[in-house]
Amino acid sequence: MKKLLTLLFVLLSYIGVYAQSHVSKSEYARYNCRFAPKGSNNAEGKLMCPACAKEKEDARKKKIADDKAADDAHRIKNEKLKAENAIAFKKKQAEIAEKSKVTEVYVTMGKTNASATTKKPLPVVKKAPVKLGKDVLLYAGWGMGMFTHNQRINFFLNENNDTVLKSNDYLEAYAVWRENKNNFPKNIGIVLLKETNTISNDRQLNVADIVDIKGKRYFNDKTISTIFHLADDYFVVCRSPNLPEWRSYGNNYTGYENVEIYNLKTKKSIPFDKAKDNHRYVSISIYVGGRKMGEPGLEPFLSRVYRNYDEDVYCLNEKREMVVKHIPKSER
Repeated sequence: MKKLLTLLFVLLSYIGVYAQSHVSKSEYARYNCRFAPKGSNNAEGKLMCPACAKEKEDARKKKIADDKAADDAHRIKNEKLKAENAIAFKKKQAEIAEKSKVTEVYVTMGKTNASATTKKPLPVVKKAPVKLGKDVLLYAGWGMGMFTHNQRINFFLNENNDTVLKSNDYLEAYAVWRENKNNFPKNIGIVLLKETNTISNDRQLNVADIVDIKGKRYFNDKTISTIFHLADDYFVVCRSPNLPEWRSYGNNYTGYENVEIYNLKTKKSIPFDKAKDNHRYVSISIYVGGRKMGEPGLEPFLSRVYRNYDEDVYCLNEKREMVVKHIPKSER
């Protein structure tokens, strides 16, 4: 009898362990549950036993309930925080309003003599006209900046910031800007006028000119569309009698029909040959410093690079004379 009971106990323990062994810790192991219906790929379309299926369904429902509880807690926390912020904001506004209140104080003043307290108006001080000396350095937009045509100031100042020349006929004004690094001449300035010149297809280009301190124009040439200062008395004069300017990119400028370097003091001109470009227009580049020419005292100001990639560099030597240094393609 004792042996029979022992055998029965062992048998029941084995069945219990065997019955629970199909419940694996791995979720995917359930699909190989040994108690699932057998057959070729499961004839009944089931991959797990009812116990595993129930466990999976219970886990799914628990996750949904946990997620909903977390969302509800997060929403309640946000609503509480929002309410607390609203209360704090109202309290702060009330404090500000309380501090901003003006306390009215009424004071009874005795009668005073109106004639004794009334101040006499100060006399109007008229500004004396600006006295122009013999040589005046004019200040305006950058003298080498007319390429961009965007200064939009129509007056010139002296070194004391007095306006010495202004005209509604001027669209832009150029002279010394900050420092006179390139020795801009005194008593003159560059202007872009509101006056226009009609070119091809009835298009309009504004006229550029040089004016003296009294506003007298130097060139009076309607075909001049751009003038900029190089150094000393040397200016670049660009004429566009028929073709529009192509404007600029960086320090490179193209689309000028006729270009020359003009010395305002000697009245000598160095014209640019269009045949070296494309016979229709001239392309130029300006230097604002940095390039070394390999010769002492030679300072570059303007460059022309041609179709064969040869280059002419216009420089000032030690005597401040304009010289042209030719650099073939092989040496560039």
